[in-house]
Amino acid sequence: MANKTKKAATAKNISSQDWVGAARTFLIDKGIAGVKVEPLARALDVTPGSFYWHFKNRPALYDALLRDWLASNVAPFFALYEEAVEDPTEQYLALAYAWVLSPAFDPALDFAVREWSRSSPKVNRLLRAIDHKRIALYEKLFEKFEQSTEAAAVRARAMYYHQIGYYAIQPDDPLETRLMLVPHYAMMFTGVDIFSNCKTPDQVRAKLTGFRRK
Repeated sequence: MANKTKKAATAKNISSQDWVGAARTFLIDKGIAGVKVEPLARALDVTPGSFYWHFKNRPALYDALLRDWLASNVAPFFALYEEAVEDPTEQYLALAYAWVLSPAFDPALDFAVREWSRSSPKVNRLLRAIDHKRIALYEKLFEKFEQSTEAAAVRARAMYYHQIGYYAIQPDDPLETRLMLVPHYAMMFTGVDIFSNCKTPDQVRAKLTGFRRK
């Protein structure tokens, strides 16, 4: 009885966002097949019935999980681009910061949603739309570096596919190593030596985090 009373009291303090947060962890660790009410309830130390205080059913939780992904992993990507001053170099730095250093971007969540899309046509359609928007943004950016439409399209895809592939492979490179590769990628994709004065990981980090904002 005491345990049931404790769980009832705990359930009153659990919000819908707590359920989404737990579902996000399960999605990353177990895939969408592991995002089920009873295991989530155990993780939150509440009864399964309390789930229905916040969500009509499991598909409603899935929809909330997708909204969480859009808010945490997709919106900041475009927001950082818009935050940078109207200069292609600064906009490139903002996007590079989003991929490499921004705490708002969770690569594991992005990969988990990509895996989820293999079994869900709805998620697949949404993911493809986001992929298209991200690539189109890079096409627009690379054209600002005076690249032809065709060259900008190829480089945008090469950059994007490289980044997605990097997270899919999950190499064990230390962050310092990855930071020292950033200038070489920037030169390859933009044709401009954006990091000409950066000789150390800390200098690259400072360049990325210090992109000029509006």
